[in-house]
Amino acid sequence: MTQPVVDLAPGTLLIASPAADDDTVFGRSVILVVDREPNGITSGIALNRTLPQRVTDSSALALLFVSDPAAPVFWGGPMGHDPAVLAQFSATDGLEWFHLPHEQRRPFPLPDVGVIAVAEHPGPFEDRIVRARLFVGLCVWGRNQLEKERDRGAWLLLEATADDLFSAAPEHLWLDLVGRVS
Repeated sequence: MTQPVVDLAPGTLLIASPAADDDTVFGRSVILVVDREPNGITSGIALNRTLPQRVTDSSALALLFVSDPAAPVFWGGPMGHDPAVLAQFSATDGLEWFHLPHEQRRPFPLPDVGVIAVAEHPGPFEDRIVRARLFVGLCVWGRNQLEKERDRGAWLLLEATADDLFSAAPEHLWLDLVGRVS
């Protein structure tokens, strides 16, 4: 099967190429592109690496957005240790902006999926979160860096679905997606 043409826009899944299996940081990773700035800086969240901690042990504020205190925490990437929540919403009206530390547009990689900083006021999200996961860290690529990695075959690309992002078996996500694009 030929890989579908997908760009590097938010909502794209970066699936580590099987040829890059020896990459100690990104081997067998599945990363959701969450933001792409006009200057070419791209950020994403690794979706398939759970950490040996639970939401309740990691961030009391995250419990305002993630309903299951025993849910696993996910490694989002090697940049920083700030927690963030990836959430699917039943409605997104009024959620376009977040205000930490100043007003900026919320990343919506899919029309009904967005990123929440755990320090945000939970009021606007009340009764709107369908499912959510807590991530620590982020993946960030400089200008043209991700394009070069893609061009040398480090990543397979696929359009994300909400079911991919919230897979019931994240430990199998990489293999499932490699099978889908191969």
